[in-house]
Amino acid sequence: MFQSRTPIDLVIFDFDGTLVDTAPDLIRATNLYLESQGFDSLPEERIRSEIGMGLRKLIIDLYPEEHKDDHFRRRIEGEFLAVYEREFLTKPQLFPGVREFLSEWDGQVAIVSNKRVRFILPILKKLTLHTHPWSAVVGGDSYANMKPHPEPLLGAMAAAGATPETTLIVGDGLPDVHGALAVGSRCVAVNFGYTESALLMAQGASQTIDSFHELLPLIRSLT
Repeated sequence: MFQSRTPIDLVIFDFDGTLVDTAPDLIRATNLYLESQGFDSLPEERIRSEIGMGLRKLIIDLYPEEHKDDHFRRRIEGEFLAVYEREFLTKPQLFPGVREFLSEWDGQVAIVSNKRVRFILPILKKLTLHTHPWSAVVGGDSYANMKPHPEPLLGAMAAAGATPETTLIVGDGLPDVHGALAVGSRCVAVNFGYTESALLMAQGASQTIDSFHELLPLIRSLT
C-alpha cells in the first residue's frame, strides 16, 4: 500500500496494455512479418508477453548472432514497422472504464509510452480520445531515451507542472515500474495488461487494480 499522503495532480499512463488493448494488431503484424521472412509464427501469448519490453528484441533474437550489427537491427525494425503500419488501426480497443475515469478525474493526465507517437496519435483519434486535454503525449521517439529512463517521464511532468511526488504512474510493464522508481513516483500496475502483475509488484509497483473503475477511489484515498 502507499505510504505517502501527497495529493496526486497528474496521472501518467502507459499506452499498450494499459489504456488500449493493441495486442491483436501487434500479434498479427508480428506473425505476418515473421512468415514473410520464412520463420514460423509464434504463439499469441509469447508475443503478448513481450509487448511491454518491446517486440524488436523478440524479432532480432530469431536471427543468427553474427548478423546483429546496428545496421541490421535498424533494417529489421524498419521492415517490421512497415508491416505494423498496415495493421495497427484494425481493432485497437480501450480497456473497460477508461472513458469513465477520464470524464470523472479532474486532475491532469498524460501518456508516456515506448510506442512511436506516429502510432499513438492515430489510435487516439480512432478511439475519439484525440481531443481529450492530455497534458502530454510522449512516445518512444519523443526524447533521446525511453522508459525506464527518467527523461520521458520527467518531460511529461514538466509539461503538466507536476513533480514526481504529485504524479501517479499507471502501467503494465517493467519499464513503467522501473521508470517510476527512477523518478521517485508512485506506481500502480494493472492486472489486465501484458505483464504478470505479480512480477510488477515484486519489482516495485505499490498496488494493482483490476479495472479503471478502481483507479479514482484509489487516488482519492491518497489525499
